[in-house]
Amino acid sequence: MECQATKRTPRRRSIQFKLNVLVIGNILAIALGLMLISYYFFCQRVDERFEGQIQRAAEACAENVFPGMIRNLWNEVNTDEFRALRERAEATDDETLIRSWMDSRPSWFLLEEGNTMFWGVVPEADDASTVLTLYDDYDLISNELAVLKQYLSVDGAYCQTVVDGVTYNLVDPDEKLYCVGSVEEPIEAFAEYRDNSAVPPITYEYPSGWLYTAIASIRDEETGEAVATAGVDIDYTDIVNERFWFLRQCILFVALLLGVAIVSSVLLLRRTAVRPLRLLSNAATQFAKEDRAFTKEDVINLEINSNDEIGDLYHEIRSMEKRIVDYTEHLTAVTAEKERVSTELRTASQIQESMLPSIFPAFPDREEFDLYASMTPAKEVGGDFYDFFLIDDNHLAVLIADVSDKGVPAALFMMSAKILINYRAQLGGSPSDILEAVNAQICKNNKSKMFVTVWLGILNLKTGILKCANAGHEYPMIRGQDGVFRLLKDKHGLVVGAMDRSRYTDYEIRMLPGDAIFVYTDGVPEANNADGEFYGAERMEAALNRLADCDPQHLLLGLKADVDAFTGEARQFDDLTMLCLEYRGMQKETASNNSVSSPERI
Repeated sequence: MECQATKRTPRRRSIQFKLNVLVIGNILAIALGLMLISYYFFCQRVDERFEGQIQRAAEACAENVFPGMIRNLWNEVNTDEFRALRERAEATDDETLIRSWMDSRPSWFLLEEGNTMFWGVVPEADDASTVLTLYDDYDLISNELAVLKQYLSVDGAYCQTVVDGVTYNLVDPDEKLYCVGSVEEPIEAFAEYRDNSAVPPITYEYPSGWLYTAIASIRDEETGEAVATAGVDIDYTDIVNERFWFLRQCILFVALLLGVAIVSSVLLLRRTAVRPLRLLSNAATQFAKEDRAFTKEDVINLEINSNDEIGDLYHEIRSMEKRIVDYTEHLTAVTAEKERVSTELRTASQIQESMLPSIFPAFPDREEFDLYASMTPAKEVGGDFYDFFLIDDNHLAVLIADVSDKGVPAALFMMSAKILINYRAQLGGSPSDILEAVNAQICKNNKSKMFVTVWLGILNLKTGILKCANAGHEYPMIRGQDGVFRLLKDKHGLVVGAMDRSRYTDYEIRMLPGDAIFVYTDGVPEANNADGEFYGAERMEAALNRLADCDPQHLLLGLKADVDAFTGEARQFDDLTMLCLEYRGMQKETASNNSVSSPERI
């Protein structure tokens, strides 16, 4: 007999249980977060206070120690005689040996001349009113450090000197007298600080525990030389204990608040959220059970007057049921509107295409040149445009431009700029004159704040001189007599429409029969593949040179195919516009001019 396994039904949790868990959990998380944040900032304040305290203490000790006494003390104890004496005193634990020796060493004398007091080495003359011994120096410094230690609330204050990377103890009120001149065990935390240099507050582990230490330099007042250092210590346990005290107070206070907050929150939730939600859930469930066409009279109607999210939910459910009734009508209206927008975009695209020359060959009766151009918009309508037209029988104008935006606004701006450039070029003048006039006209009423980059060239069909001006557009590519395309880094002016009274510079390219110029918008080098890699100027130049023997039309078609192969299915965000002009020369020109291998910029 086969037993069929029954499917286990997930345990149902009430909204009240979930809300209570959520609220209590959030209260705990917030309380814990606030406690941790408070503890963090308190620790920062404690650290800053102790850091300032210990830094000021070290500087105060250094300022209150007379450098001459420290230097004299070091000179006396840095001798073989004293080191031997210190070893005997340490071995017998007898400090009197050191004190007797220090008392036998005169150090300073007090000389009075009028109202002025002088310090100096004891002279042979008997004019010294007071003579201090080496022990007087040590005792004076030790007492000063002891007073400062108590006044500044530090655990240790001492003087040391560092010579050739070795630290020697000089004065420490907490150490025995025979520690004077002893070598301090090297501490890794101070390794990077040089001889008698100041050390900012540092925490490090000492055999007796963790210490917080700062060191200040004791400098000679006349030479500024650091002759020794004054250091102070604070037991890091004091800092830790102060932190733990604050943490214990926080825990007690937060625990009390948590108890009050949790009880009040549970009661408040039951009254303000759980009961209204149950009523709303039952009414919505009853509405959903009906299997018929609804009318506006079928919407739920409850006595829920909550001025909060539950009230918003109630009114939204009522509104949603009304929208269900109107859904079909609304969907029909939306579909019609989308069709209208699509139709308008198609019309705008057709208008834009009609504005650009698209019949090739463009001038079948002219044998002096051949050209081809194309534009592929990134959206239904684009912001790029090109144009070419004969100003007179001997001058051909070609231009390519890129508006700063995309879509319908850019298309309208494009048509306006194209018309202005065409009209102004017919009046004559150099490319710079034309761009300056068009820029001034656009800037008069450019409320959209758009601008356009323009490359404009006028070719003299008799001489082959191509006069050009560049308003912030891409560099052109030139194919010379050697059949190689090269990038021409011409001088850029400001984009058209950005600033009134902008000035532009003309330059000339001498074209020989067979030479060509290729201009484009940034959509070509910035075309990207699925990996986000750009097509780039180098790939474009390599592709042009592979197609260099082609006429303009096949050159552009081949380059477009190469870009498409690179981008694949990746979505493009910029229009792709190109124009190629090949100069063939007047019929009377001969091949005798072929001595120039590439076009020149004049």
